[in-house]
Amino acid sequence: MKAHLSQIRDMKFKAQVEGSPAITMHAPERGEPHEAPSPMQTTLLAAMGCTASDIVWILNKQRVPFTRLEIDADAERAKEHPKVLTKVHLHYRVYGEGVKESAVKRAIELSTEKYCSVGVMLRRGGVQWENTWEILPPK
Repeated sequence: MKAHLSQIRDMKFKAQVEGSPAITMHAPERGEPHEAPSPMQTTLLAAMGCTASDIVWILNKQRVPFTRLEIDADAERAKEHPKVLTKVHLHYRVYGEGVKESAVKRAIELSTEKYCSVGVMLRRGGVQWENTWEILPPK
């Protein structure tokens, strides 16, 4: 994997992995407005995107009749430097008729324990991890 980062201005950066579109990250001074997610926020988004991809793939493979997936995250950081993530709570909302809780639970377990490289890496680094979910009718 190859990537490149360049400073746009001050604490705003453009980053791009070879062969994919660029993203912007912004780490403004305290009190300044954010113009893009910070690097730490991008880490949380990466974990969410990683597990979302797994869940959709696993549920599709199991032919679970879901219509949509949403994930909300709540994360805590250390108060002192390095201000690493210390706790992540992901809440999954799976929409669909006839979706079995056992299928959703199994998909989340597989993603958490085996497939989501970002989440596994964070947990191996000491981040406490909690998953909750609900199954809702189609929107």
